Amino acid sequence: MKKVQNILTLSILVPLLAALIVSCGAPTEPGDQPKPTTSEQETETAGEAVDGDWLIQRFSVETAHLNMLLDTSDGYTTRMCDGLVFEGLIERSKETMEFEPLLAESWDVSEDQLVYTYYMRKDARFSDGVPVTAHDIKFTYDTIKNPKNETADIRNYLRSIEKVEVLDDYTVRFTCNKQYYRHLEITGGSYAYPKHIYGKGDFNTHENNRAPVGSGPYVFENWVTNQEIVFARNPDYWGDKKPHLDKLVYKIITDENAAFQVLERLEIDLNLRLTTEQWATRASKPEFEKVLNKHKSWGSTGYLGSFGYIGWNMRKPQFSDKRVRRALTMLLDREVILKEIYYGLGKVISGTAFWKVPEYNNDVELWPFDPKEASRLLDEAGWKDSDSDGVRDKDGVPFKFEFLIPASSSPQVRQMTTYYQEELERAGIAMTIRTLDWATFLQNITDRNFDAVTLRWSMPADSDPYQLWHSSQAEHGSNYPGFKSDEVDLLLENIRMEFDKEKRIKMFHKFHEILHEEQPYTFLFSIEDLIAVDKRFRNVNVYPLGLEIREWWVPKELQRYH
Repeated sequence: MKKVQNILTLSILVPLLAALIVSCGAPTEPGDQPKPTTSEQETETAGEAVDGDWLIQRFSVETAHLNMLLDTSDGYTTRMCDGLVFEGLIERSKETMEFEPLLAESWDVSEDQLVYTYYMRKDARFSDGVPVTAHDIKFTYDTIKNPKNETADIRNYLRSIEKVEVLDDYTVRFTCNKQYYRHLEITGGSYAYPKHIYGKGDFNTHENNRAPVGSGPYVFENWVTNQEIVFARNPDYWGDKKPHLDKLVYKIITDENAAFQVLERLEIDLNLRLTTEQWATRASKPEFEKVLNKHKSWGSTGYLGSFGYIGWNMRKPQFSDKRVRRALTMLLDREVILKEIYYGLGKVISGTAFWKVPEYNNDVELWPFDPKEASRLLDEAGWKDSDSDGVRDKDGVPFKFEFLIPASSSPQVRQMTTYYQEELERAGIAMTIRTLDWATFLQNITDRNFDAVTLRWSMPADSDPYQLWHSSQAEHGSNYPGFKSDEVDLLLENIRMEFDKEKRIKMFHKFHEILHEEQPYTFLFSIEDLIAVDKRFRNVNVYPLGLEIREWWVPKELQRYH
């Protein structure tokens, strides 16, 4: 579950910002295929789509690079590149959530669901004009499988793929050695990274990691560090679904208030994550709603939902005991934080599945805020203040730890963190707060160089928790806390091989119960994105899997940039 795109189908890692801790409205169940929402103005002035204009979007952090396959990739890289720069053999419709052809025009699946054959289009081209072939698909697979490359997060999804064969220039076959209920998405989602470009040099430090080349409808144009990243419409795009907007501009604005002011001045067109305070107050004023449309979305551009968490590095003696981790959860009043800091716009959750899908176990009761019980658990685990200095200790180790947060975190996240720090201090635990820029923060997480962190995961339509929780992912993967359990490993392996959804759900529920007992995460909130977009844009639909900016357009008389 990390930076999922097509092949990844994992989950994306993004900072836990205040705007992410929200949830309202009445989202439908994932399988219901609800009608997308549109603004009143769009409906009244629909008209014929035309080309032109730019979309300027705000990002709160600057991504480290633009290579989605690397472990140090994140949700921002995915948002800029997935389906826009890099494409897979098939893609999932944001509206219906069904798979549709992309680089492949058709495919076959063997009766035993072990062999997947894709027949590729012959007219697809990379932005430099070179044809996209089966050789590029196999190259991408071989690159991910290469242990020298920093691709462990995605590599775990390819474990049961025994071989990839190029049958001819436009036919590629994946043969698997065991069944996996997501193999169609994993194999069909394989990206075409151009072999003639990325096959030269070190993939981890490749010069095109900052200037990507793919087959998608947009091409990289410019990257001004700490300012903006720009993509231009590919005039020679091969696909049938050609976009209308000339440029996609991603402005790096780290401060939430500054970003809102720029949005009010219409100097940016789209903010996907207003803070809950902004949504509840400033964005509700008539002058704001006159020029900007507001939307809510559970999905974050290709993902069904997300959840925030505090992750405990279980390699540290302070967090090795589940009683301690449970006590830490019981020292955080999540309901009060949700109400007082996040305006009640959210839902406290207890597991990794999106709370509205059947895989989420609603029978699991949340650990309550209970300082008295937390104190008892800490005492029972041997963490007592033996020297009367106000800090608990055990075997000569004081209960002190460092809490990492991204420097781009919102005031609400900082407020929550400070609130938690004070509560921990009352319980005899010393927590210091350290902020890091996003790239450094992400590297520390990848290197397991942390005590505790707060982040969120975005989840694909069919979630597979293997990436986050299998013991094989503890050292080189997304299992950052280092959680290891033979029982969980077996459950996760069996989930992957079970095609009967009802049986799979039962295993998900058992897994949920174990996580609840072990508390490698303190689960926070399931969230919804609070979105504001300039009213000049038409066809702005909010689908179950988020927005689809390839559909957007602006009437000629309203176009602002040329």
